[in-house]
Amino acid sequence: MKAKSIKGKTPSEIQKALEEITSDASQPNDQGFKPTLAIIMISNIDDAEPLRSICENQGIAIFGVTAPQNFTDQGITDSDIVVMLLDIKPENFKIVLNDYEVSSAYEAGYNTGITGKSAFKNPGFIISPLDFRISYDGLIQGLTDAAGQDILIAGGGSGDPADFTGILFTNDVSSKGGLLALILDQDKVAMSGLAVSGWKPVGTSKKITKCEGTWALTIDHEPAMHVIQRFLGNDIVRDNPEGSGFIPTDLGYPLQFERASGNAIMKPALFFNPADQSVMIAGGVNEGDQFRFSLPPDFDVIDKVLESTRISKEKEMPDADVLMVFSCVGRLGTFGPLISTEIEGLASTWGKPMIGYFSLGEFGKLDEGRCEFQGTTVSWVALKEK
Repeated sequence: MKAKSIKGKTPSEIQKALEEITSDASQPNDQGFKPTLAIIMISNIDDAEPLRSICENQGIAIFGVTAPQNFTDQGITDSDIVVMLLDIKPENFKIVLNDYEVSSAYEAGYNTGITGKSAFKNPGFIISPLDFRISYDGLIQGLTDAAGQDILIAGGGSGDPADFTGILFTNDVSSKGGLLALILDQDKVAMSGLAVSGWKPVGTSKKITKCEGTWALTIDHEPAMHVIQRFLGNDIVRDNPEGSGFIPTDLGYPLQFERASGNAIMKPALFFNPADQSVMIAGGVNEGDQFRFSLPPDFDVIDKVLESTRISKEKEMPDADVLMVFSCVGRLGTFGPLISTEIEGLASTWGKPMIGYFSLGEFGKLDEGRCEFQGTTVSWVALKEK
């Protein structure tokens, strides 16, 4: 499988770049490049329709997301549109988009899993959901209930970090709130992936003692807002028109939810609701969940991420065709220009084309357990067509 990236400010620039990169498609001995799949990242949702027409004319399947802050193996890009083109065999993948308007997050995940199991005996999933208000934990539960607890899932929440809005699109459908999935036949396309954070815990364990969906109402029987503010400080709340407090995604202090394996799930707090003193937790929480706060990050955080890719390369996938990366937007705000060190390190591991974006929550495996939702992590997946 070959992979090539193009970028531009407008759909017309993308069309020109696509024509240039495919102009040698008729060359003999498989020297040409004829893409069958385009992974598209846009800033302006109005670009989706013209890009759809461009790809349709070329017979290219679309996995399209809103991701204004993105990067390639060449580094962080300031282009409005970034596209990774793959010449993967069409019978080795399937793209599905399930809208939340006609189903819950669990049902969207479950239906996606059923589609994957129906299409392939051994499916793997690269996903991009849009709409932070729904339970990403419920989405993952539905997906694994349908396709199996041990399936490989990688991906990241899409949308504009400024207001969490955006669009998901394929060749024939689009959604402003749904689950987009690229489903791969792992018998034909090898996948290796992991989700890594690197943040270190601090303090004693806290328990969610009352909650409703994504909102934690009390922590250790105390109003959740009081507990979070006591640790983070009162000046981190930002007012919004709805009267709730916004917790900056670049704050750098995720909550570390404890797991039996010992590897914590990272979930950031997103909003305060002063009316009932509750706190929205990315992905949702359950009564009885326990967590610890995080220390400010240091260079060890980046080192841990890069080490994870090197180990996986040695043990699982010595060579890859393409790398996809979903790095939490909170990492961008926390590390600033130093995030380039992490991106460059990931790209250099395999030295192959890479595409990624700064995501609103990530999906992947922390260890040998099941794939889960988390935040402030880097979820990466390397692909190799057999």
